[in-house]
Amino acid sequence: MNGPQTTVNGPQTEPAATSQREPVVDLIRALAVVGVVAGHWWVTAVVLTDDGVLQTASPLTDMSWLSPLTWLAQTLGLLFFAAGFAAARSSSNPAGRAGARPGGLRTPGGIRGLRGPLTGLAGGLTVALAVGYLAGAPTGSLVTVATLTVSPLWFLVVLLVLRAVSGPLLRGLRQGPERTLVIVTPLVTATLTVVTAADVGHLPPVLAVFAAWLMPFLAGLLITEYGPPPARCAVGLLVGGVAVLTVLTVVGGYPASAVGVPGQIRSNLNPPSLATLALVAAQVGAAALAVRWLRGRIDTTVRWWSVVAAVNRHALGVYLWHQPVLVGLTVAALWLAGGTAVAGVHTAPEHPGWLVDRAVYLPVLAVALITLLRIVPTRRPGCTLLPGLTAGRPVEVIAVRDSDPPSRRRATGRAR
Repeated sequence: MNGPQTTVNGPQTEPAATSQREPVVDLIRALAVVGVVAGHWWVTAVVLTDDGVLQTASPLTDMSWLSPLTWLAQTLGLLFFAAGFAAARSSSNPAGRAGARPGGLRTPGGIRGLRGPLTGLAGGLTVALAVGYLAGAPTGSLVTVATLTVSPLWFLVVLLVLRAVSGPLLRGLRQGPERTLVIVTPLVTATLTVVTAADVGHLPPVLAVFAAWLMPFLAGLLITEYGPPPARCAVGLLVGGVAVLTVLTVVGGYPASAVGVPGQIRSNLNPPSLATLALVAAQVGAAALAVRWLRGRIDTTVRWWSVVAAVNRHALGVYLWHQPVLVGLTVAALWLAGGTAVAGVHTAPEHPGWLVDRAVYLPVLAVALITLLRIVPTRRPGCTLLPGLTAGRPVEVIAVRDSDPPSRRRATGRAR
């Protein structure tokens, strides 16, 4: 990435024509990150009970009509798609192979890069729990704070494992379309089998977690290597995924919400269900269409692109700190109110009025998160799991170096 730089509303970015980034995937990743954060802030309520304990609740419990909206806000499939796309780009970039072992297997470079941000998160949580304990906070409240803070970390664990297996997968995929078919078909079949078996209790749920999110990650690898599928195939994935999702939730007995709801025995997300796989298929189809239709058409010099670039640069921090910010606002509001529940923050989400009250605090949460990201270092050079900034130029991490344009050989689908 040695091309000329242009300054857009402050942060430095590089035009698509001269950089090795893929603006379409940057846009997909930014939308996915915002979807995850907004979804958590909308459906996570920390309620002050009558005995003074903070407990989690969800507006989906009493306002089930909101459930269809969760399928739009649950964008994890797009994050894993972007991660697979970038993993393939990174492996074909000489700089991305710098840490390769002699045998050709690369260790996940993100482990070292995550050490600093995770240490900061763990340190902040430890201090917060210690202060709360010394101040006499109820044990239940401390458990709620800890749970909300660490709950998003499962994503990073799954992503590290997928990054670790991306090398062997790519070597197989790069042997040509025939070899790719031999690899992909068994993986898709195995995923459907594992998710179904875990759903009925015949396999550990953790297996379904890794199997389900392998699918969008694999789609990202494939599109990087061979380009997006024909438009009719992408539309088929999108429409077919939505159709299957509708059937499974309307007549198949699957939960109507894409996320877990407190009090419900069954969840589409923990572990991922067949309905979640249908959503993943629809998201992959939409992402493939975006890559096909928008590639080369995004002007990264426009002012609004600076927002996309900022989200990509700080994706690791946004993901790690958005829940602690919610918890921090909850505790701070309780302290400022003298222990009295604040509407939209501590009150039970039982009616539409709560949504209006919560909307008032969303800008406060956003400002608090942006401020925190400017204070707490959440980026490290060389981190390859979430976007960071190196030498003044944006680089990748939740999808890692989503850059260097595919070679002509890969673009035309010929074997390496």
